[in-house]
Amino acid sequence: MPIPRQPVPAPPPPRERHTEPLIDLIFDRLAADHVPDDSAELVLAALGGENDLATALDGGRPGLALDRSTEGGPSARVWLDSVTVAGFRGVGPERTLRISPDPGLTLVVGRNGSGKSSFAEAVELALTGDSARWADRDSVWRTGWRNLHHPDPCWIEVRLRVDGVAKPVTVTRSWPDDAGLADAEVTVTSGQGRHADLAGLGLARPLELYRPFLTAAELGRLSAGTQSQLFDAIAAILGLEAVTEADRRLMAATSPVEAAIKEVRAQRAALAADLSDISDDRARRAAGLLGGRGAVNLTALAAILDEPDEKTADAPLLLCRALVELTLPPRDEVTRLVTQLPDAAEQVRLNDGARTRAALRGAELLRLALEQHEELGDRPCPVCAASTLDGGWRTSAAASLGQLRDHSLAARSASTRLSTLLRQVHHLLDGLVVPEGDAPDVPLDALRSAVAALRAFPADPDQLAKHLDRRYPAVVTAALKARGHAEGFLRQRDSGWRRAAAGLRGWIDEAARLPQREATLARLKAARGWLKTTAADLRNERIAPFAAHSQRIWAHLRQESNVELGGMSLDGTNTRRRVVFPVSVDGADNGTALGVMSQGEMHALGLATFLPRGCAPESPFRFVVVDDPVQSMDPARVDGLARVLAELAERRQVVVFTHDTRLPDAVTRLGIGQARIIEVHRAERSVVTLRPAPTR
Repeated sequence: MPIPRQPVPAPPPPRERHTEPLIDLIFDRLAADHVPDDSAELVLAALGGENDLATALDGGRPGLALDRSTEGGPSARVWLDSVTVAGFRGVGPERTLRISPDPGLTLVVGRNGSGKSSFAEAVELALTGDSARWADRDSVWRTGWRNLHHPDPCWIEVRLRVDGVAKPVTVTRSWPDDAGLADAEVTVTSGQGRHADLAGLGLARPLELYRPFLTAAELGRLSAGTQSQLFDAIAAILGLEAVTEADRRLMAATSPVEAAIKEVRAQRAALAADLSDISDDRARRAAGLLGGRGAVNLTALAAILDEPDEKTADAPLLLCRALVELTLPPRDEVTRLVTQLPDAAEQVRLNDGARTRAALRGAELLRLALEQHEELGDRPCPVCAASTLDGGWRTSAAASLGQLRDHSLAARSASTRLSTLLRQVHHLLDGLVVPEGDAPDVPLDALRSAVAALRAFPADPDQLAKHLDRRYPAVVTAALKARGHAEGFLRQRDSGWRRAAAGLRGWIDEAARLPQREATLARLKAARGWLKTTAADLRNERIAPFAAHSQRIWAHLRQESNVELGGMSLDGTNTRRRVVFPVSVDGADNGTALGVMSQGEMHALGLATFLPRGCAPESPFRFVVVDDPVQSMDPARVDGLARVLAELAERRQVVVFTHDTRLPDAVTRLGIGQARIIEVHRAERSVVTLRPAPTR
């Protein structure tokens, strides 16, 4: 006789989808909380994207092309119709598991090794391209996916039924004889035709979010996985990814601003300490300004930096500074002049000046004669009267005129080039001036003598080139020697002010931007603080139905357990995100209650945590596939599991694969009449048989 079902709280009606766009929720809350405009602008810009946030921080007006789409997957309801397996895992010849595409409970029962889990794995692998059951397995497990006895053909196929659509969605993965697991040929068809993948039907993202598959491996993540992984798995279904991304952008924008402010403040203290050790009145006054409390008078600091050195430096010090900054003619420029001057002079000689002037006069005479012939035609030469200006003469005269012009142009070009080179020599040497005065131990006489000798250059270009080649190295040697002595003198005399002043000038430029950066940081912190608080509120609001569902499932599964489960919640952000389970033992919770739970209790808690995700009202998938849920459960808890599955099956298509006969026994004993039980048997050479269980 069936045992009466224990009373439990009735399940609430399906929760409505998140029909109000997330951005509109944010707008409403910004207005309700009276968030200042400058902070509200950053919140909205962060939701818009990195470019919008950067524009807002730079003082511009972001475009704010915000996404007002609603969360949730496609509205059509999707059911599991069948799964076919051939040459895959424990199934050899082709076999098809057919499931009625409507609410109800289907138990697929078979001993370990019967091949039943091959169908569960095939559903997940066909739809997602991977299997959570294989995630932590070694390479031997992952490479042994072909059936040992019938490795070819190897293929799996899942058929889905969509409400209101006659033709099913069919997903097929097939593997050629030498293909690896990841090299499957994928075919997706529907009433709309062929598709590259399920994304074309709007089902890829819902599969990722709601995962209508639950394996023992996934249940183990509750105790073996990281808190952040568990947080992400649950948080993803809440439709708040845009808020999470906005918080990440605000955090990324805050870091460089904070770092810049800290650097300016740290440099202020370091500069003050450095300047206090320098025996210079300017350094003493600058250190006093930096060492005070509150804001630094940047105008006064800049005025100190602009004070001329003459006020604090004597003649030898100024002389040595001038020597250090003395610029010599570049060596490569002098080498170029030495090389080019003789060549330019030779070109001028080849185009003798007197011959050039005569050529110019002859060219002018021929030009006038040609013009006269052009106007008057053939006639005697007006100069000699002995020859005739006719066509033959014209041809010869035109050729001569061209030659005379070419000669004059070449001569002019050579002369211009030589003049240019001579001007460059004068420019280089006129700029070489040794400062007046003397300094102890600085060999200025040798430098002045070398420079004077260099500047006493001859006018002849060939001699000038030789002069430069001979005299310039002596100037370089003397200048380097004088500079070295001047640098040594400065090291002894310089108080360190010049070095510190360079760092101080750079710091003033950064400090001038400090008020703007501090205002930006305050805006960013206010925006992020409000967004984090609002995100936590939205998260708790949206997780509440899942938490309530989880508690109802736990109420069924706990049976005689003294562990009580409160409403789970999500806490923290970034690397500190975690799922909070208010768990108490005999009413006490010292923060370690999870650690004292048995393996069976942890398994039941995993079911209570993950089943609500797979059965979320927003999910388009009306089916949930559970593989091997009866692990480490005592008989009372198995009865509770049967009730949980029956309750889910009132609105969902629940398919459970198990080797533990206690679950079908409990279903039968508890009078769960809508359950369908299919037995799986495996004969030699991986021949699998599926058949309805006999009526008990």
